Amino acid sequence: MDFEKIIAETGVKVVTGDLPRGWWGAYDWRDHRIVLRPRLGVVQYDSTLAHELGHAWHMHRGTTPRQEREASVWAARRLIRASDFIDALRVSEHRTGIAQILGVMPSDVDTYISTLTPNEILFVSNLLRKEEVC
Repeated sequence: MDFEKIIAETGVKVVTGDLPRGWWGAYDWRDHRIVLRPRLGVVQYDSTLAHELGHAWHMHRGTTPRQEREASVWAARRLIRASDFIDALRVSEHRTGIAQILGVMPSDVDTYISTLTPNEILFVSNLLRKEEVC
């Protein structure tokens, strides 16, 4: 995911700073600013930044469960490419293994899977089944 390009397109400012306990990041629509907790690991940082960029992209005001889902879906679909997901499935059937292969959080994998259409699920299933036969 090209964070710099999306940051430039949205015009959002990204800074590090103090956040409430347990928060890794936050989007403040009033300042059009993303605040990230200092010292996050690379995967935590990328996942959190992508999620908060989803809020900025959709110009969310405040937070609702629907907006949180929308930001998570936006992030997962940009962090995980379909071809990389299929390649990871060839190696691991478990979300933690897939996440490790893809360099994302397991929650990103869960969100990505939840967005697959019935046709995409069928395609992936058929592809993996075809490879088992070979």
